[in-house]
Amino acid sequence: MLRLSKFAQLAASAKNAMTSRSAASTQENLNTINESVQKLTQIVTAYSGGLLAASPISNQEAALGIQIKNATADANASEVVSEQEAREIIAYITDVLEPSIRACMNAMKTKKELFVASSLQGTVTGDMKDLRVQTETLGKALVAKAPASEQAAGQKTLKVVDEDFEEAIKHFA
Repeated sequence: MLRLSKFAQLAASAKNAMTSRSAASTQENLNTINESVQKLTQIVTAYSGGLLAASPISNQEAALGIQIKNATADANASEVVSEQEAREIIAYITDVLEPSIRACMNAMKTKKELFVASSLQGTVTGDMKDLRVQTETLGKALVAKAPASEQAAGQKTLKVVDEDFEEAIKHFA
């Protein structure tokens, strides 16, 4: 019975991996990422210093990284979206997600002295760089699934998000 159960789990996983994703699943993933970024911002804002007190920040950054990787996998498995769907995704990133990312990066910058005092500057910088790479990978996957007519707008949006990370990383250099 155990083997059958494992086989059923494997079959379900394979089915999920082969099922194409839609613009709706992309939007759900972006909503989840935005909520996670906002939670990270709240945790960073509440940080008052110390190595142990930084643990929730690290945990939330790790959770966010997993969500971004999952969203990237879904984006890579999705079909090309319509022009309208692409516009909606770009608008959401521009109007909602990018401001959340900017707020998070600004919160990180305001806590620099506390991170430095706790010997966490390298860790924070490394985590921001990792999230930047993951975000860039997700962005490229989303742009690849956009119709040609919307790809320039998608690239422009990605550039703004990347600049948010770049500014924060430079602040910690």
